[in-house]
Amino acid sequence: MTSSQYYQYIESLARSHRMVAHSDTEKHFFRGELEEFYMDLRNKVRFPAVIAESWEITFTQGSKERETSFIIAAAYKESKNWQNIYAALDLCERIGDEFLRRILTDTDDGGLCADVELMSAIPMVDEQHLYAGVRYTIRMSCPFNPDPDEDEWL
Repeated sequence: MTSSQYYQYIESLARSHRMVAHSDTEKHFFRGELEEFYMDLRNKVRFPAVIAESWEITFTQGSKERETSFIIAAAYKESKNWQNIYAALDLCERIGDEFLRRILTDTDDGGLCADVELMSAIPMVDEQHLYAGVRYTIRMSCPFNPDPDEDEWL
């Protein structure tokens, strides 16, 4: 799976999940970095939002492993209103867990060409901009052939 395939896949999940419902006119999907979560996100997407982060690749014997994260974020009202903050975090966890279930199902039925390992889920709160989220980290592994493709060389 290439990085563009991964991002297209996560965007397709954002489009097909009922609570997110990303579309060309209602932007709920954003491709960005963790730092951008704490910056001007509120002006770029609608909530609940899915933010697909970058990735890191490691190579092991015969395998290419891509570790990546995505954030499910939700807005809340009133600073320091912990009832609203916890409700936003609960919503994010509900959506994010469902994303994980779909990823695992798609892996099992061959719709996603990688082995997926679930790594962690970390809650995050931005009191200044009044949104909370859960950052999910996964590792995707696929075979890596070390032999050069002779068609690619002069």
